[in-house]
Amino acid sequence: MNKILIVYASKSGTTEKCAYKLANILKLVDVVNLSSSKNIDLNNYKTIIIGGNIRMGLLSKKVKRFIKDNKLKLLNKNTAYYICCGLVENKEQYFQNNFPKDILEKAIIYDTFGGEIVLDKCSSFDKMIMKAISNSKNKLSIEINQKSIERFAKVIKESLN
Repeated sequence: MNKILIVYASKSGTTEKCAYKLANILKLVDVVNLSSSKNIDLNNYKTIIIGGNIRMGLLSKKVKRFIKDNKLKLLNKNTAYYICCGLVENKEQYFQNNFPKDILEKAIIYDTFGGEIVLDKCSSFDKMIMKAISNSKNKLSIEINQKSIERFAKVIKESLN
């Protein structure tokens, strides 16, 4: 059983784009949106990759719920986690604050794939936050980092051998 599952939740579509970019590299992968699927049978998979977006420092509630509801199964599988966020330099903080410690310790890899700004999907509040960040000393990531996705996929492939 070498089958891989990617599950994700995406607010603006960036996390979904990353899920499919990753799936295209890994091949033979099932991709499931947590917004449209409730009952996912994890028993059919050896490796489970979970992706979520970070908004104002917080991981998607759907991803948090999925991890909480499936924690015991996830601890007995090969797992990997990715986040999409604008402030990639905060990735360690985001992971430490949003994921259980034992989940991260067991993971094959966890990383950020950067983020992108989709203005037509942003609320007025989101636009105000982006303006404030862009005026600060923090560097806002406005693109998906393809090299991070490729590096992540390489680690996953190596773990299958």
